[in-house]
Amino acid sequence: MTRSPVVLLLTLASLSLLLSGCQTKTKHEMPPLRVSLVSISTRPMTHYEGFLGTVTPLQTATLVPQTSGILQSVQFTEGSMVEKGQTLFTIDPAQMQASLAQAQAKLVADQATARYNRNIVEQDRPLAEKDFITRQSFDQAVSQAQAATAQVQADQAALRQARLNLSYTRITAPISGRIGLAQVKAGNLVIANQTQLATINQIAPITVNFSIPQDLLSAARRAQQQAIPLSINDEKGGTVLAQGKLTFIDNSVSAGTATIRLQATVPNTNLGLWPGQYVQVQMPVQQVAQATVLPVGAVQQGSSGPFVYVVQGGKAVDKPVQVLWESGADAVVQGVDKRIRVIFPLPARLYPGAKVELTGTPAATGSHTGQERKSA
Repeated sequence: MTRSPVVLLLTLASLSLLLSGCQTKTKHEMPPLRVSLVSISTRPMTHYEGFLGTVTPLQTATLVPQTSGILQSVQFTEGSMVEKGQTLFTIDPAQMQASLAQAQAKLVADQATARYNRNIVEQDRPLAEKDFITRQSFDQAVSQAQAATAQVQADQAALRQARLNLSYTRITAPISGRIGLAQVKAGNLVIANQTQLATINQIAPITVNFSIPQDLLSAARRAQQQAIPLSINDEKGGTVLAQGKLTFIDNSVSAGTATIRLQATVPNTNLGLWPGQYVQVQMPVQQVAQATVLPVGAVQQGSSGPFVYVVQGGKAVDKPVQVLWESGADAVVQGVDKRIRVIFPLPARLYPGAKVELTGTPAATGSHTGQERKSA
């Protein structure tokens, strides 16, 4: 049976009114949101800022031979840790050993000559006193004895030099650290004071160089004087690699950049830092004895700036707040009455003017950790 257009229109109008009534009824019967409150706390807080830094070895030693010769052996594993005094390279010592033997033989011969000349002097002395020999002959004997003694001293110096030259054929580590690639291999000719053999970097402890704006100089000096630990993070600031202390502040500010260079020293016992690596240094720049602290999740960002929710007359009301910095789970704020309590955690459907209902016991102040987050 075909219905008339008038009947269809009446039916649709009735359904529309019914649905509208249902929606109105549902909206009117929306229950209040159940919320908890936290108190605002006050406690000492430290503000850290991150600065890009570069890891540099505490010492670097480039190994260069002090004598020329054929490299006989390489006695280390490339890229390994070496200890001070450890033998790393050996140059063929044959020539130096021959020179040493020659110097020893010459010394023995000249010592014998010196003894003979001294004996002549002792024998001629009483004869000269009795004028049995001329004074000129005696003076000549004394001069020969003195010359022989001087020659012995020269031979002793040459022998020390020969021994020193022989010691140069054994090249040892001047510092402890990590050694790089060997630049020459066994069988190569090395030239004294010219051929580079390898490089050693001391990496435990290690240093980190970074720069800060000149207006933070007082904060840097305080960190150095009080030996406040600095956090050394990865380049993005997310992972803590090590802890160190500020050990150097440059003696002038760069006129071109208005920054000053600093250096931190890190024990680096776990070798978490590597020379040339980019890191982020977290340095304390501000300390507040009685900071106003809220859970960072309680602070929302609105069109007019950050705010928090409080409960007034059974409704959620937004209160503006100024965030000084964030530190881990905490936000250090100002411009809010320390006596009020704020809504935290925040329900998903919370908005200004929403009806709310307190649930359970108000959350304790310590529900947020209070651990410091190193801000970049």
